[in-house]
Amino acid sequence: MEFFNKMKIYIFTTLSLIFLSVPELVFAQIQVTLNNPLKVNNIPELLVAILEVVIVVLTPIVVIFIVLAGFKYVTARGNAQITAEANRALSYAIVGGVIILGAVVITKIIEKVVAAF
Repeated sequence: MEFFNKMKIYIFTTLSLIFLSVPELVFAQIQVTLNNPLKVNNIPELLVAILEVVIVVLTPIVVIFIVLAGFKYVTARGNAQITAEANRALSYAIVGGVIILGAVVITKIIEKVVAAF
């Protein structure tokens, strides 16, 4: 049994060396070109593209949180604690929306400043 294991290792090693030593088999002479899958050519365009995706994803989430805060106000029925929670939730949703819009504004300002140079 041990003889067969050694024989398998010997055959595997020999075939591997033969395979790796022939350039045609390992495609050593083929030139490979990499194509850019993104539609951006530099870092600022990449950051703008990422920001656009973030805006598309986060805007509906902000709207959902504003609607949920409205439902909390409606279902509070005068309860001060639940009204305070709804007020806090609405405040956080609005702050999140302002942060998203602020990111867009800051990106546009930086883009204009960089384009000026």
